[in-house]
Amino acid sequence: MESVSRTLDQTESIQLEEITEASQTETAEAKVDDTAPDERLEARANSDDDVTVLRLGLAIDEPFHGIYSKKPATYTSSSRSRQLERPTSQNIPEEEQLLDLAIQSFASTRLINVLRNAEVELPANTVASYMRAPDAARDAFMQLENFGEKTAMELDDLVRKFAREADQNRQAAADSIVDVVRGADCSVRLLNAIAAHSHRLPVNTVCEYMRAPEHSRQAFLELPNLGRKSADELDQILRSFVPSVTDPEGDQELISNEDGHFQRAIRAAEIFFSGMLYPDELFEWSPPTRLANLLKIDQLEHQKSFVEFLKTYDETASRIRSLPGCGRKSIEQLDEIVSKLMDARLSICGAGSEIAPDLRRLLRGEFVSRTSLESIVELGSIKPEDIKASETASIEDLTVAEIIAASVSSLDERQRDILKRRYGINSDEAETLEQVAPRYDVTRERIRQIEKKAKQKFETKRTKKILVAALEKEGTLERFFKNRKVVSEEQIGAVSKLLTAEERLAVDLAYGDLRSFLDAESVRTQAGWVQEQDLLLMSHEPEDLSGSLRQRIVSAIRDQHLPIRLSQIASLLPDYPLSEIKAELSGRFGATFDSDIVESAAILPISVRCVLILREAGHAMHCDEVRARMYEIFSKDESIQHIGSTLARLEEVLIVERGTYDLYENLSLTDNDLQEIRDRTLRHLESVGGFVSAKVLFSGLFQGETERFGIAFGPYMLLGIVQDDKRFETKRGLMIGLASGDNKSEFRGLGEDVLAVLTEAKRSMTLVEIAEELEGRRDVLTTSISIGLENSPEVVSVGRGRFDLTVRAIGQEERQADLILACAIALVNGPKTAFALSEVLSPVWGEIQTRPLLSFLKNRAIFDVDQKIVSIIELPEAVAKYVAIRDRVLEVGGMGVPDAEALQDALESRGAPDLTRLDHLFASKEDEQGEGEELLGMILGDFGID
Repeated sequence: MESVSRTLDQTESIQLEEITEASQTETAEAKVDDTAPDERLEARANSDDDVTVLRLGLAIDEPFHGIYSKKPATYTSSSRSRQLERPTSQNIPEEEQLLDLAIQSFASTRLINVLRNAEVELPANTVASYMRAPDAARDAFMQLENFGEKTAMELDDLVRKFAREADQNRQAAADSIVDVVRGADCSVRLLNAIAAHSHRLPVNTVCEYMRAPEHSRQAFLELPNLGRKSADELDQILRSFVPSVTDPEGDQELISNEDGHFQRAIRAAEIFFSGMLYPDELFEWSPPTRLANLLKIDQLEHQKSFVEFLKTYDETASRIRSLPGCGRKSIEQLDEIVSKLMDARLSICGAGSEIAPDLRRLLRGEFVSRTSLESIVELGSIKPEDIKASETASIEDLTVAEIIAASVSSLDERQRDILKRRYGINSDEAETLEQVAPRYDVTRERIRQIEKKAKQKFETKRTKKILVAALEKEGTLERFFKNRKVVSEEQIGAVSKLLTAEERLAVDLAYGDLRSFLDAESVRTQAGWVQEQDLLLMSHEPEDLSGSLRQRIVSAIRDQHLPIRLSQIASLLPDYPLSEIKAELSGRFGATFDSDIVESAAILPISVRCVLILREAGHAMHCDEVRARMYEIFSKDESIQHIGSTLARLEEVLIVERGTYDLYENLSLTDNDLQEIRDRTLRHLESVGGFVSAKVLFSGLFQGETERFGIAFGPYMLLGIVQDDKRFETKRGLMIGLASGDNKSEFRGLGEDVLAVLTEAKRSMTLVEIAEELEGRRDVLTTSISIGLENSPEVVSVGRGRFDLTVRAIGQEERQADLILACAIALVNGPKTAFALSEVLSPVWGEIQTRPLLSFLKNRAIFDVDQKIVSIIELPEAVAKYVAIRDRVLEVGGMGVPDAEALQDALESRGAPDLTRLDHLFASKEDEQGEGEELLGMILGDFGID
């Protein structure tokens, strides 16, 4: 508050001094004042009010004195009072510190931070030092750590803009209305009125006044103590002041808008821009999305001619700036697009772009030089239709290569190099992102970003229009369809190689990509893209041509009958010439030809060969027959297993008997017959649930219907018919179920079904008993059941033709693991008969019959069972360690006498497992056999006698 009070006191003192000085001047010159007494009182009261308002404004503005204002300086008493409080460095714009300028101008955080952090190392600290050699200063700043090109350019733009505005402010100060009136031989009444209200004049400079002099004159009449006579006097002074003003160059006379030459220039500019609309013309230059949206909003109520837009540019920019989402950058982009548009139009007419700024000033009602006016007046002689013709002619004269070269040359060096490498411009081959990235020590993603940004600089409607015209003139589309009538999706990459690098880039810039180019310039069909003139000549729309040439040839041959003819293949591939098809058949399929006939094709896919053979036969064939015919026709020998597995996978083929297949097209069954077979099967499976054997389904649903469905119809054909219907799921063993989530989890193979039967029975079962339990779902032989059980580790044989679960016959997993280890220890010194092994195990395991023992060991990988002789193939690691230590202890102990305690100590010291409880050498026998009985048992066991 003390600071504010001091400021107010100082300001009030200065203001009162100025008022006193004006009063003294009036008395000294003794001029007659015809103002009524009450008017003088009113003027005095207004002056007091003005001082009060000024004091309040200064108190509010005090904290912001250091902030740089972009508004033109006005030389009023209020501005002088404020300058007294500013630091010395800010009285002179050139002394502005770069860091302060960046902060006050709301520069990027990066620029502010690097200026702050490197302040003592900066090549220049003030605007003045920077502008002594701006280009050198910019390059020097680019060398600073963490500065970079983008940040240096931002600083350069900021400083140059500040310097320009400072020059404009100095120019504005030269024609300040207050200074002009004070320097003129004017009445005291006018001088007092202007001096007393210098802080609230309608306009502050002569330039501003002369933009709309009549309007300005009326505005000055609103000032207290300034009547019509004083307003006329002011108008005359300012108009007489105009010819003495010079432009920034100092050598060209500026012309006011009352001059006749000025009005002729206005009319010429209006003719020059006639036919152009706002904001339509701006959209031609593809403004950024945010700016485009703002222009669309403004367009709803303010669509106008482009000339009117230029005349009211400041008003329009201010209106757009007030819209939600609009920032400073959008207005800068708007100004940039307007400049580009005007430069381009001037260039088309052969006029220099240097008059564009004067052209904009002219339309805004500002002063312009006589030289510029003369140049602008000349534009009026150009007819709008001539401008349009010139634009068309300039576009038509350009080639794609010239347009691309000019566009690429406008990029910076890095963008230019990356774009050329990516498209192979001036080189043999285009480079991938991975190839370009190492050259700049960046990631492939960064290269992609740089490439995208470079392209965006050309992505304007105008550029696209020029490129589209050039591509059409050079017949780029026709080159796509060279030697073909259709371009399929898969062929785009190969066909694009027919274009030059510049054409590929032009297509991407004008259309986005090659597919969009074809979409716009040709007709897309199911087969691919066709030129409109070719499509009109076709009798029907081409079929789907997707796939590589090899795939397409295979599909074409697959639908033929033997012999294979080249002409038939070519008729199905309209997008490839016959020579290319023939070369592909020879190179990729090993084909030989006899005129139009393909004699052999050994590398033709086996599926196609099988289909052609079955189609030629017209009936079902066994795999043996297919093999013989294949060798005869195609000179290719395939195994029966390979042929069988191939035929089983083909949708157009179905199995009709074991090892026998046929084509659907060869069957006597109609589509209605096939549908009924599938529907009846579906209803039955829905009622019973789960998977059912095809044999069971056939006997239950179709037995006795041979006359209707044919003698060939049987369980295998039923399986083949339903497996090509998505409602069904087939599994090994001719099992058929419903293709639903529930049934998928319910499917069990034969072995799983058998295990389920044994589990539910809770006892051992014979093969016949198991088969009876499976009845209704499976029609399976006891032999098949027996084979499955013999090879299952989860089941053991407990008698002739009788089986039980391993967990019931042997024990749980831990018990089974002990048996494996005990057998391995017993067999470590050599094979044994099943009887001898069971005898050895009985002390440590207990009684175990030879049949379940052999059945158990046969399905364990580490044992080999040859009839009734058991041997160990690979010792478990635990057994190997145990036996090695055991044998060493026995050897050291002398005479092989087992000492369990000594062995356990040795095992513990070496970290080996203690398996003495499973070792028959350490087992205690309550009823030991006599020496003779043991010898007899071993002899008989060696002969396989139990």
